[in-house]
Amino acid sequence: MVEYQEELKVAEQYLKEMLEADRDGDYRAFVSRFENIDPEEFNERTFLNDVELMKEELGAFKERVYLGTLNRLCKDGQEKSLRFVWRGIYDKNEALIVLGIHKKGGIWYVNENHVS
Repeated sequence: MVEYQEELKVAEQYLKEMLEADRDGDYRAFVSRFENIDPEEFNERTFLNDVELMKEELGAFKERVYLGTLNRLCKDGQEKSLRFVWRGIYDKNEALIVLGIHKKGGIWYVNENHVS
């Protein structure tokens, strides 16, 4: 049995939305689940550059395999914070996908997203 079943459902949905946003080059959809985005650090131009680099290195996304969940330190009134890890399979290569989510005020937000 997978630990954090309900939280995994949230993470899977958010990741699905973010992968679709990557595919479509849709910055607004990509950041829609984040609680806070610093436009100085991550703006539409940065997003589009990252998407292009990922496509060059990895190719198109094909599928993912869930690997596990890690607890994360709660900050700033967060009720719960977790990281979920998948093996991402792309046309040209494979990568680890990490998606961090936290719950605040009863709402789940994305706080981390890495493909490496």
